Amino acid sequence: MAPESATGKPKNKLSSILGRYLRPGSSRTPSCSASSNPSTAHQVMHQHREDSVETAWKSTEVALRVLEKSADAFPPLKSAVAGLVACLDLAKNVTGNQEEYIKLAEEFIQMDGNLKPYASQLAAAGGGGIIAVTLESIDEELGKIKRQLARGKFKRTLEATDDQSDILARYRKIDSLFRHLLTHVTFSTHDEIGKATKETLLRTLTPVDDARYNSAYSTVVKRRGCTISTREQILDDLRTWAKDPAGSKVFWMNGMAGTGKTTILYSFCEWLEENKRLASNFFCSRALSSCRDLHNIVRSIAYQLAHYSPTFRLQLCKVLEEKQNPHMLNVGEQFKWIVAIPLENSKDAIPDGAVIVIDALDECGDASVTALFLKVLMSYATHLPIKFLVASRPEPVILKNMQAPDFSPSVLRLHDIEQSLVEADIRLYLQEVLSTMSPTPTSDVIDQLTQRSGKLFIYAATVARYVNPVDKVVNSKSRLDAILGISSSSASLQEQELDKLYTTILLSAFDRDNFEEEELKVAALVLRTVICAIEPMTTSTMSMTLALRQEDVVSTLSKLQSVLHVQDGLSGLVSVLHASFPDFLLNKARSREFYCNAVEHNATLAHLCFDMMSKELRFNMCDLESSYDFDEDVPDLERKIKANISAALLYACKYWSNHLLHCDLTSSIHYRLVEFLKFRLLFWMEVLNLTKFISMGSQMLSDTLAWFIRKAPDHIFNETEKELYDADLFVKTFSLGACKKSTPHIYISALPFCYKSNSVYQNYWSKTNGLVVVNGTSLTQQRNGPIGVWKTFSEVCTVVFSPDGRTFASGCENGVLHIRDIQSGEIVFSFLPEDKESIISMVFSPDNSKIAAGSRNGNIWIWDIQTASLIAGPLNIEGRGVKALAFSWDSRKLVSLYSDSTIVVRDLFSGKVLSGPFETKELWNSGPLIFTPDDSDVLLVSNHGMVHILDAHSGSALAEPFEVINEEAGELLSTASISPDATMVAVGYEEGTICIWDVHAQTMIHGPFVGHRARVSALAFSSDSKKVISGSQDRTIQIWDVNTGRVMAGPFEGHTDTICSLALSSDGTKIISGSNDQSVRLWNVFSNESNIALPCQSVTGHVRTVAWSPDGQWIASGHAGTVAVWSAQNGEAVIEPFRHSWSINSIAFSPDGSRISAGTWDRAVVSWDLRTREMVGEPFQGHSNVVNSIAYSPDGSIIASGSEDCTIIIWDCSSVVNGRGLAAGFAATVRMIGNRFRHKDEVNSVAFTPDGNRLVSGAKDGSIYVWNVHTGQIILGPIKGHKGSIYSVACSPDGTHFVSGSGDRTLCIWSMTTGKMTVEPFHAGHRGSVYSVAYSRDSTKIISGFNNGTILVLDAETGNILTSIAGHTSFVESTAVSPDGSQFVSGSYDKSVRVWQLDILTSPKLLRNAPTIWMPKDIVAAAPSISDIARYHDGGWVAQDDMHLFWAPPEFREDLCYPYNPITIGPQGTTRINYSLSRLFIGRMWSKCWKYGHQDSLKFQ
Repeated sequence: MAPESATGKPKNKLSSILGRYLRPGSSRTPSCSASSNPSTAHQVMHQHREDSVETAWKSTEVALRVLEKSADAFPPLKSAVAGLVACLDLAKNVTGNQEEYIKLAEEFIQMDGNLKPYASQLAAAGGGGIIAVTLESIDEELGKIKRQLARGKFKRTLEATDDQSDILARYRKIDSLFRHLLTHVTFSTHDEIGKATKETLLRTLTPVDDARYNSAYSTVVKRRGCTISTREQILDDLRTWAKDPAGSKVFWMNGMAGTGKTTILYSFCEWLEENKRLASNFFCSRALSSCRDLHNIVRSIAYQLAHYSPTFRLQLCKVLEEKQNPHMLNVGEQFKWIVAIPLENSKDAIPDGAVIVIDALDECGDASVTALFLKVLMSYATHLPIKFLVASRPEPVILKNMQAPDFSPSVLRLHDIEQSLVEADIRLYLQEVLSTMSPTPTSDVIDQLTQRSGKLFIYAATVARYVNPVDKVVNSKSRLDAILGISSSSASLQEQELDKLYTTILLSAFDRDNFEEEELKVAALVLRTVICAIEPMTTSTMSMTLALRQEDVVSTLSKLQSVLHVQDGLSGLVSVLHASFPDFLLNKARSREFYCNAVEHNATLAHLCFDMMSKELRFNMCDLESSYDFDEDVPDLERKIKANISAALLYACKYWSNHLLHCDLTSSIHYRLVEFLKFRLLFWMEVLNLTKFISMGSQMLSDTLAWFIRKAPDHIFNETEKELYDADLFVKTFSLGACKKSTPHIYISALPFCYKSNSVYQNYWSKTNGLVVVNGTSLTQQRNGPIGVWKTFSEVCTVVFSPDGRTFASGCENGVLHIRDIQSGEIVFSFLPEDKESIISMVFSPDNSKIAAGSRNGNIWIWDIQTASLIAGPLNIEGRGVKALAFSWDSRKLVSLYSDSTIVVRDLFSGKVLSGPFETKELWNSGPLIFTPDDSDVLLVSNHGMVHILDAHSGSALAEPFEVINEEAGELLSTASISPDATMVAVGYEEGTICIWDVHAQTMIHGPFVGHRARVSALAFSSDSKKVISGSQDRTIQIWDVNTGRVMAGPFEGHTDTICSLALSSDGTKIISGSNDQSVRLWNVFSNESNIALPCQSVTGHVRTVAWSPDGQWIASGHAGTVAVWSAQNGEAVIEPFRHSWSINSIAFSPDGSRISAGTWDRAVVSWDLRTREMVGEPFQGHSNVVNSIAYSPDGSIIASGSEDCTIIIWDCSSVVNGRGLAAGFAATVRMIGNRFRHKDEVNSVAFTPDGNRLVSGAKDGSIYVWNVHTGQIILGPIKGHKGSIYSVACSPDGTHFVSGSGDRTLCIWSMTTGKMTVEPFHAGHRGSVYSVAYSRDSTKIISGFNNGTILVLDAETGNILTSIAGHTSFVESTAVSPDGSQFVSGSYDKSVRVWQLDILTSPKLLRNAPTIWMPKDIVAAAPSISDIARYHDGGWVAQDDMHLFWAPPEFREDLCYPYNPITIGPQGTTRINYSLSRLFIGRMWSKCWKYGHQDSLKFQ
């Protein structure tokens, strides 16, 4: 607050500022005393204000004179300041709003002080660019003030309020311009620091230099400005718009083909550049791929803006440094980060009238991206300190976006301009371009040509190129006569004039009297190829593709130079000069004999593409030296690509599918397609991956499959369909994963991990050698595994597909929302709320333009996904989680359902509440909801199983709610989904069943569908309401036929926790799922029997216990209610699993190998005969609680069981006869021996000593006892040392020691004689609790399993770590050593059983003699240890430092075999991998993996 004077009023703030500038003796603000006379007081106050104004302006004048003096070295600034001083002098007698003038004077003084130190920098910067524009604008404003002040009756004029306000506004404008100047020079000074670094950073934007209006390429395509004195009115209008601060931010110049848009913009760019207003420009061109890619527009605009404004450059570089590759995002995100944000942050430095020019937007290839770009532009333009000029044809997609209701650009329609004005300009143009003819055309001839041109400049330009070409000698007179000889039509049918002109040109080029028939065929082939090519070809590419001599192609093109353009130089890029020419040729009624049949010629080009690939594709296309390297790290890769991948081959690889889609299926096409899939698919993938086009590969195959099915009804080519499907799956898995970073891993990684039933594996595996061999039941039959997995590091609450199927979104507990591209898996949009509140509901709008998300905290956000901009939000009803969201079918409204049953309907664009909140208590904690198809009602399902139909406007019930559960029968609803047509409700129940209910009939119409083993946790309908997809707590996904209840696909397995949310793509080919396992997974779906996963014996639950048979042949595992027996040689099941009604906690083989026994949750000990596969007698019953551990005595005569009832029972097994079986009556004679051994707490583990006379036991209270087996007496104990529960005990085979593992994270080794610890306890630290312990057969090592999945092998004497083994992902509950001591098996809560080579893992010598792919040769040659083994990384790579050894697809990562872990048995079956390095071709030897000389084509049958 300002200090107060003696009168109690604040002092004039200006006085303190002016004191620094007033010379001694200068006038000061007079003091005024109060007066009792009001009139006198008023006069005094009025005089005081006038004195204050005069003092302020004098002080300002002094300060500006000092600045003027400082600017001697820079005349433009000196002149501007002098002009301002002069205007101040003229305005001394200004009256009116004196407070405003005082404030303005204060701001001038402040500006002066800030700008003065930079006067010399301005001089050094020169008078160009933004500085010149700013000073010019200052001069313009000063001129206007001078003219206004100099008008007659000066005093009276200025007393007019409007004039006073106007002059004041202009002074403020001048102050603003000086501040622009200050901002610019300040940033320019700072920008000089690190300028080279910034330029390097800016070049990462990869701007397209060819797209600039006056680039070298513009000369090649004969782009030019308007002929002098033509299009003057249009150019004047554009200049006026650019200069007008109040003018529209966007100017759209549109016109039909040939109206001269590009020429006008060329001239306008010249004027803008001359006047320092051309901020950036991009001239699109269909003829050049880089100039028709809309993603390049934003990058190029940003790059040019950075060179136009140093301030913008600093802001842009800041974004590029802080955000990872923002220029690689979608167009909306690109514009936001590299144009909009830097512009907004540098708005004070951008001069008025700066313009960005974009020409020929209609020539960009992707209509959807064009729409997105315009939407982005319109949404940001009004807020940016710059103007945009866009020129295009009035194409529907552009017209629609330019006519958006919330924004109106300035519009000029060239084809609506008065005919006489256009004719005058065309006449001038024709006079100029034909003036070099001899003889020069007469005025009458020019008039005729002008009349025929109508409003189409392209007609005049085509005539000029045909009649009087610049670079070729022709008979101009005869050509002109031919044009004039065409009979004229009415001016209203101008298209006919153009058609006749094109026909005349083609008749000349295809003159049958002058050319041989073969020449004419070549010419037709070349012309149609130019028209049908997906992107323009060079003459070289075209000659290679068409198998023609290049000189023949060039010769043909020379005859068509008036309608086609051939770029000069080596590239020789061929393109049409104007879009009207293809329109003419592709219309049979217009082009007649020259008609280009697109279907037929696309078939020709498809043949040629296949032929080109057959000819040039080969293994290791670019001679890559090592499979260890990522492509980006390969030296000189660009040169290798250029040398080995011709432009013709790249064209064929990128576009063969596009040509197929536009032709019919013939036997010849079918043959080439099959040959490609069988022999060249992997080489094609090499080309796409090396050139960064691999993400389009899967889309090409998907499109081809859809085309093939459409063209081959009734699936008459089932084998080819499967080939295409399998190839698509293979390519998709590769392109969605990190494997694509290294091209050699198409062979090194992707192929070995391909299912044996996949056509790609069957076609290519036999052509390779020296690759990792992956076998086992997990790969025998293709299963429904995920093709993409993304870790979210938080539980996934909701997933959803976009309606067009191109993207999918996920929302997580940690608040992260991601939208990913379906082809590449890359994030295209992300959001994180400030307080990281959980995203629990999401929905895309039906028109695919918006996404809404709701949080657990009650916030709702709505984004435009095309522009990546927030439309509304956060919209909040505090304390109420947003359980469900739904868009209306017209995408204009959003209904939200909150956790307290509140329903709200909002306007989508404003976020305004349209109806509600409706509060219905009986809807508490409701589930899904949807608008009915007419958007009038809302249908929803409560978690209590009630279905409600409510009026969307009033919230009133339109029908009685009905129930979809039967509480009396014990049914509990777990999840529900509503069909898109709002006619059905799918209900999932706690017991794992699914039912379908009819909304109108209020009855169950289908079900129950039975298939899941646990609670149904997620449901979703297909877009056609014919299928329902379900996810369960059993971690599987299934697709059901709604009408029949038949499983159409599944189970899809891979998640490791409950599935929370599901979505099926609109075309039904993909599933997206989110789970509590903190992952989002993408699955492929194909409508044939291959989606029904065949049964395969596997691990069915958490592995609680493992055992190794005495003869070393078998391994057993206990999980859930199953005891499985596997071959120790290959890991495959040897017998059907033994099943029990309760979970299995512990298993043990009898010493003779005839039986296997188990301790169970139902308090029993159960035994099975391994020969007969039958249960032996009845279960041993005696415990009153869970049996946690069992053990056979060494002679097999007794079994000890430890239980949670705190007791140990010794069971008599002496009825075994000679180890061949059980005597009759065994069940009746089974008995306990002696009394129970009693602990004070639950017994978790028991183990016999080798002599069978003693038993060691460990309990939950941390106590250990050693018992006399025969008498039941305690020999040692209670032995104390642990502070937590004892989970496992084991006795050394030599009988001298025993070991214990505990929940207190320690492992202790004890003397069997004294019960004392022989070494200090081993502390597990971060590894957590010790769940399992076992001795090696020679008693020298201890194998221990830990809570975090680690396995340690310890020296039994010292307790030192011999090796640490990573592989399991959850706690290791059990370990067992093979009889020969060379291996051990581990079982884990992660549902896997793994076999490990104990001898190799603990011996450096054996490690050196048994190298694997996990241990590169240079390490093996030294003294290797287990720490030298490569590590598995997120994303699937196994790498050692920067050497990338191999990559595993998502579906195999959990079952991946690790080094010296030859067998893994998991939920998907058995996996065996031979990693032996001696047999592998990897690293620098990788190129030897391909067998040359194989059959490479099909034989005709």
